[in-house]
Amino acid sequence: MAAQIIHTDNKAVVIDLSTGAKLFGKRIRGLGVEDLNVLISRTMAVAGTDFAFGRWAEPRELYITDDFLVDDFDERRTIHLGLDIFCTPETPIYAPLEAKVFAIANNQRELDYGPVVILEHRMPPKIFYTLYGHLSLHTLDNLSLGQSIQKGQQIGSVGEPPTNGNWPPHLHFQVINDLLGLGVNFPGVASKKDQNYWLALSPNPAQFFPDIAAELLVYK
Repeated sequence: MAAQIIHTDNKAVVIDLSTGAKLFGKRIRGLGVEDLNVLISRTMAVAGTDFAFGRWAEPRELYITDDFLVDDFDERRTIHLGLDIFCTPETPIYAPLEAKVFAIANNQRELDYGPVVILEHRMPPKIFYTLYGHLSLHTLDNLSLGQSIQKGQQIGSVGEPPTNGNWPPHLHFQVINDLLGLGVNFPGVASKKDQNYWLALSPNPAQFFPDIAAELLVYK
């Protein structure tokens, strides 16, 4: 069994961030980071929890910069390839399995990962990767390439805007079967037309969060 990546309070709520979604009557498309953070925090407060999840395979309208345009510029990348765990800044993050540090970087473009870490997991004959985005800056100071990581070891903490890519505080967690040589530039969002390809490379991570019913963590 994998170790907990984030120790939630077992009361976490799942937030609908899909296309056209509203929180407390406000459409989330076009909201600035502060306004969106207020609504997410309010959602958690109403539910009596400090944690909220954003779903895998969810189509979203949050990705508004030109970096999310696909090559022919007629479509945006909108399909979320990981899970989000919204929580307070500096919430500790732990390795679910034994690993080594495969990549670390600070992707500083607006709405990018910000500080990001990729772990490599070897479970012969299988090798796969887990990606952790929107981390605190000091997370990067405490890790080195090739470093051995034990199951359950703290690898970092959740960041905050603007240094986390300028998002409400959360962890973007993604399982990746093949990095395709992209490293820390592996996408966290795919275009609708290519979603089956990218979702196969980044399968549903719900198994790493057994406290939440798996069907609630998948967009349907």
